Amino acid sequence: MSEDIPGLGDRLLRLPGQLLLALVNATAVLVIAACVLAILVLNRVDEAGERIAGAVTEAALTRLQVTPADLKARLEAIDERIDGLRAQLADPDRQDHWQVNDQLKDLNRNLAGIRAAAEGLGAAGPDVAAVAFNEAGDLVTRALFALRGCEAGEKPTDPAGMPAVGPSG
Repeated sequence: MSEDIPGLGDRLLRLPGQLLLALVNATAVLVIAACVLAILVLNRVDEAGERIAGAVTEAALTRLQVTPADLKARLEAIDERIDGLRAQLADPDRQDHWQVNDQLKDLNRNLAGIRAAAEGLGAAGPDVAAVAFNEAGDLVTRALFALRGCEAGEKPTDPAGMPAVGPSG
C-alpha cells in the first residue's frame, strides 16, 4: 500500500512539471480573455466609427446646405456637359463655335460653384472636428458608464435649455 502513495521525493520531482502545466493553462485562459476583450473593443470602435462618420458627413452637408442626391446630380450633369463639349470640340468641321463658347462659360460657372462648395467644406473643418470629438466623447462616456455598471441616462437640462453639469445615473 505504501507503493501506491508517492513519497515526498517523488512529489518534489513532479512539482516543476505541474507548475509549468499550471502556468500554460493560466496563460491560455488569459489569451482567450484578451481575445474576447479585443473583439468587444473592435466592435465598439467599429460602431463608434460609423456614428462619427455619419455625424461628420451630416455636419459637412449641413454646412454646405446641399443634399447628397443634389451634389451627385450636379456632378453627373457636369460630367455630361464635359462629354458633350469634348464631342463638339473633336469635330473640326463644326461652324457653331459660339454655342461651344456659351457651354464653356456655363461649365465654368458650375465649376466655380463646386469650388465654392469645396472651400465651404474646408471652412467646415473645425465644425466637423468638433462634432467628431463630441461623438467620441459621448462614446467614451457611455462605455465608462457601461463598465461601471451604470446606465448613462438622458442629461437633465437647466431652465435655459443647456445640459446640466455632471453625469446622471
